[in-house]
Amino acid sequence: MHSADGERHDLDAVSLMGGLLIGLVAGLFLLTDLTGLSLEGRWAGPVLLLAVGAAGLVATLRPRPPSPGDPDRHE
Repeated sequence: MHSADGERHDLDAVSLMGGLLIGLVAGLFLLTDLTGLSLEGRWAGPVLLLAVGAAGLVATLRPRPPSPGDPDRHE
């Protein structure tokens, strides 16, 4: 991604997960409308909690490169 001044910026995991969640919900609505499939609402809560937990684990465990001001950075 490029910002207004043309430089790349870090990935915003919260915005990404929000967009994916909205896309998933929209896809499920489309699936139920096109196929007549019935999805029960009681699955929404647990699935949402699992998705948020998995996203949190991925964001936490992902290795990050050292920032320029990091005192532990070795060049």
